Amino acid sequence: MNTAEGSSSNTSWPQQTLIVTDRLRLEPLAVRHAPEMVKTLSSPGLFTHIGGTSPTLSELERLYALQSVGASPDGEAGWLNWIIRDATCSIAVGYVQATVTRADARNQADIAWVIGADHQRQGFATEAARAMIAWLADRHVTELRAAIHPDNAASNRVAERLGLQQTDEIDDGEVIWHAEMST
Repeated sequence: MNTAEGSSSNTSWPQQTLIVTDRLRLEPLAVRHAPEMVKTLSSPGLFTHIGGTSPTLSELERLYALQSVGASPDGEAGWLNWIIRDATCSIAVGYVQATVTRADARNQADIAWVIGADHQRQGFATEAARAMIAWLADRHVTELRAAIHPDNAASNRVAERLGLQQTDEIDDGEVIWHAEMST
């Protein structure tokens, strides 16, 4: 994986940068991504296990304007979001995200991935999430969590491939997966 540093702000949270893998480009989220992501996220079936509905352009523009700031309004969490782009054809195929918080002087991240219905079953979620996790590890994140609906077989398989372990913890109907990262 290669990374290219982007701009930074005055926050203490990591600022997302471009991440490049063999097949993908993970671009830091920007409002300009909204029009193409409306199409990527347009399948109603995509939201069966993650909740919600296919977003409109104005909804995505508002969401991306908020998320691309890089931190929660109270400053208690770093918001890191990337659009996943297929490097061979430059099409946006989904997104990965991490919400970084501090607990006991450690950085931990709640991570998630979503791949558009037309681009699933190609290993994009695993490849993009692995790249994001490596990027997070380089920025001293030592603990990962993912909340996954128990019936979401595809995301459960991705979590296993990433080395996360299923726990007995349930949050809002989703199973918490966990991993400690080497320091």
